[in-house]
Amino acid sequence: MFMLIEDFVSPWWAVLFVAPLIVLYVRRWYNEKSKVRPARRGVDRSLTYTREYPCGWYRICDSSDVSKRRQVKHAFALGREMVIFRSDDEPSQVYVLDAFCVHMGANLAVGGRVMPGTNCLQCPFHLWEFSGEDGRCTKIPYIDGKIPEKAKMQTYPCVERHGMVMIWYHPLNEPPHYDAICIDDLLTDRFQFRGVYRYPNVHMHLQEFAENAADVQHFQPLHGQMLIPWTETHVPFVHVYHQASLKFDDEKSHLAYFYDTAMIQLFGKRYESTKVDASITFYGPGGITLFRFDGSFGRIYLFHTHTPTNYTELDVEFLAFVERKIPRLLNWYIIGNWIAQWQRDIDIWENKIHKRAPFLVKNDGPILKMRRWYNQFYLSKEQKENVPEILDW
Repeated sequence: MFMLIEDFVSPWWAVLFVAPLIVLYVRRWYNEKSKVRPARRGVDRSLTYTREYPCGWYRICDSSDVSKRRQVKHAFALGREMVIFRSDDEPSQVYVLDAFCVHMGANLAVGGRVMPGTNCLQCPFHLWEFSGEDGRCTKIPYIDGKIPEKAKMQTYPCVERHGMVMIWYHPLNEPPHYDAICIDDLLTDRFQFRGVYRYPNVHMHLQEFAENAADVQHFQPLHGQMLIPWTETHVPFVHVYHQASLKFDDEKSHLAYFYDTAMIQLFGKRYESTKVDASITFYGPGGITLFRFDGSFGRIYLFHTHTPTNYTELDVEFLAFVERKIPRLLNWYIIGNWIAQWQRDIDIWENKIHKRAPFLVKNDGPILKMRRWYNQFYLSKEQKENVPEILDW
């Protein structure tokens, strides 16, 4: 949903074309009160959605949030209070536990401390200590003998990759069904981290993002106009042609792929020199998705993460990794165009309801197929009977 203007116009025409855009961009920048507009409320839309968090991997924080040994951080995600900390043993690792102590309910993220040389977190209330590895209580300072086996905190499988701390969530505490995302390209020096962009408190359900990829007929109405990067201001007379498709992995059922070939269309003519191929890989229900942009300029990876705080509220974050040869101004333009187009969807997402039986017509796209694929990340009816209460700390 972005285009390049290089090789499209001569340098002088480029100046005449770009200068007004810069003026409009600056004007828009100062006029915007917020990047994400508040939803217009009438009825409780959340009641139309599944009151359940899909099973999968989610970004709980960035590595930079717990970059130092013994650092402790609070998080609220998936309707739960959590504590994140980095151990002081070798190798130092990040661990995530439920925040409230199994003993008397103290919040370990407020005053809790990592014990020197260990992977244990100490409760500030009665000084109980808990292992980050399995949550077991390793020390109660005022008792002798064996510590009760039930003195144990809820832990979350945790992986630290690509600048993110990711946790596995399953309401029945089943181990991960598949590995967290790992991109070999990003383990080399060919790519460079170029920034993070945060959009907290987007009022939408996670499933909507996945269905959006299957809804091929919305691309031209919502994303068919060229936008000034990072804004929702249209570029006059310049349109974007999209050719979108969706594919599900036959072997790895948790993977789905969205493809979009886009190019500039001016006065009805499409310019092949502006063509860019974009792909999105869904690693599970959409908590972690990966955008890949390929063109004559090189390659850009953009992690697009959604962390539910409540059923219809997400913290959204973009992390950009760019080939070193790509100028910063160019990646600013490409990513800014993509995020500008993403913002076009927000007004729809934040105000729509979930139609359990949508009235679909021919050529609407594989929306029902996407829903069937997505159902694998929810519990079955039989499994739901065994789900513990979230607040049963």
